Amino acid sequence: MRIGLNTPDLQGVSNETAATSTHGKARPTASAEADSFPEDTVTISSLASRALQTPDIRHDQVGSLQQSVSDGSYELDPSAIAEAMLHS
Repeated sequence: MRIGLNTPDLQGVSNETAATSTHGKARPTASAEADSFPEDTVTISSLASRALQTPDIRHDQVGSLQQSVSDGSYELDPSAIAEAMLHS
């Protein structure tokens, strides 16, 4: 299953206005944020590109899990599962 990227509609966005948070503090404009963190933009773009190139099904891992379940060697740790559920 592939999850699509949430690409915002940027046609109505202006770089000249400053946004205000709910606490009344002015935030930097979008252009100031883009200038401050250009490497973040590059990193996000490269990560998005890599995510889109990842296959929907990792056949090697699926095959390994199927084999483990079939031969009875796949073991679950109920305590670890409960911890993960409580702390996620």
